[in-house]
Amino acid sequence: MTKGLKAMRFFSHILTTLGVLLAFASLLFTVVVGLITSESGSSDLSTSIWALVFMFYLPTFLLLFFGHRIRRNLRLKLEAASQPVQQPRPVQVIQPPPQQRVETRTVINVVESKPAPAPKKAVSVSVECKGCGARKAVIAGESSPCDYCGSPLTARG
Repeated sequence: MTKGLKAMRFFSHILTTLGVLLAFASLLFTVVVGLITSESGSSDLSTSIWALVFMFYLPTFLLLFFGHRIRRNLRLKLEAASQPVQQPRPVQVIQPPPQQRVETRTVINVVESKPAPAPKKAVSVSVECKGCGARKAVIAGESSPCDYCGSPLTARG
């Protein structure tokens, strides 16, 4: 701990001690002022309260507050100084792998093709079922089951 920090710590203890002493004096003075104003029958109590606030309560609060604040800041400085400083990690530069040259060739083959012939339309024939009498369209030369009774229907054509 350096001389400056020791002096600040000593100063903070003096402020706190004066604040505590002034707090006792303000309590004693409050009791005395209360007794005097009650015996004299004076109704000027607001002037006495303002005098107590500015002469005793406000300075008491300030002494205690700043004494504590100085000690807290010193403690934080000492904690920060006692912790080791982390060294930054060295930065590693990663080189990308060398790129290989790729040779591309485009080959275009022109092939003449004939258009495909249009598909022939299948001729459908209406066939009557021998089992139930229902009619169904069936492609010529193929057979299909009846939708109602399942009997085989064959179109001749």
